[in-house]
Amino acid sequence: MTQVVRGRPAEDPRIRTMTRLAIALIVTLLAFVRVAHADDPAMRAAKRHYDRGEKLFALGKFDDALDEYQKAFDAKPLPGFLFNIGQCNRNLGNLDQAIFSYKKYLSLEPDAENKDKVEQLIAELEQKKAESDTNKFGLGNNQNPPPGGGGEPSNPIYKKWWFWTGVGAVAVAGGVGTYLVLRGGPPGTDLGNYTLGK
Repeated sequence: MTQVVRGRPAEDPRIRTMTRLAIALIVTLLAFVRVAHADDPAMRAAKRHYDRGEKLFALGKFDDALDEYQKAFDAKPLPGFLFNIGQCNRNLGNLDQAIFSYKKYLSLEPDAENKDKVEQLIAELEQKKAESDTNKFGLGNNQNPPPGGGGEPSNPIYKKWWFWTGVGAVAVAGGVGTYLVLRGGPPGTDLGNYTLGK
């Protein structure tokens, strides 16, 4: 039979004891997890480097931020650091390194919340890299000629390389011709001339 104490049923002392033990156990486990997490030197080092990297990234100092994120990953290889490394490399124009970091991030974190965005970044960077390589090797396809009708841009003639090469050749020929006329012919020697066939 249940006793009623001031309008509510009295609790069973065993339930109260079990509840207190459960609460004590949960508090102890939480304290242990927190202490274990705080005592992890690798995690502390990673957090320190990560925090520095975040500040540097916010200031646009991507080289320094990249260095800090790499140190954070070295201390504790968490996949999120690879994403940050990729972001720094992307901002620095290091396309190959950025693509590598993003792909490695997705391989370690296949169900990442930002997976679609990262895949889009990879596609954009690969496209940009392909365009850069094409232009670097002169393989680009110039489909739109400049206005003015011709296939070449209309530069004044004095800005063309062949114009100045011609001017130089004419100047040298004129100088040699003038020298020969004023000198009276080719210079003579005391040794005589060599005649072929004699």
